[in-house]
Amino acid sequence: MSSPVDRRTRKRLATRQAIADAATQLFYARGFDQVTVDEIAAAADVGRMTVFNHFARKEDMFFDLDAAGRADLLACLHDRDPKIAPVEALRQFAHHAITTQQPYLRFFDGSARFIQTITQSEALMARARAIRDELAALVQQGLAETAG
Repeated sequence: MSSPVDRRTRKRLATRQAIADAATQLFYARGFDQVTVDEIAAAADVGRMTVFNHFARKEDMFFDLDAAGRADLLACLHDRDPKIAPVEALRQFAHHAITTQQPYLRFFDGSARFIQTITQSEALMARARAIRDELAALVQQGLAETAG
């Protein structure tokens, strides 16, 4: 059972989400490359440094759900029943993610605005490719670590 999240953590997570939501809406409306960090900070009602306390790169504000997807992916491999093959655990993970409509799947689901925003920015295209490669490496590593 997970422990309750303290007030400070809730506020930090809410601020992070507000920044990501403001950034995504601005990116959708005007395009990634046309939006500044100062504009994102103003839209989220935070300071510029607060933005960078939560996100190292502007691209990370758009791909804010990447960490949750990675954590779930690794958990599916490491927490699986040893009687279940790693590939079957991955299949079950994918099925669960799709049927429960996990938010991080927008990267893969072909959401028109999401994909259009990515394809209009070389920086986002590069980050999307990097995420794809990092996820492939995580799966490869997870499969190697859990192979019996």
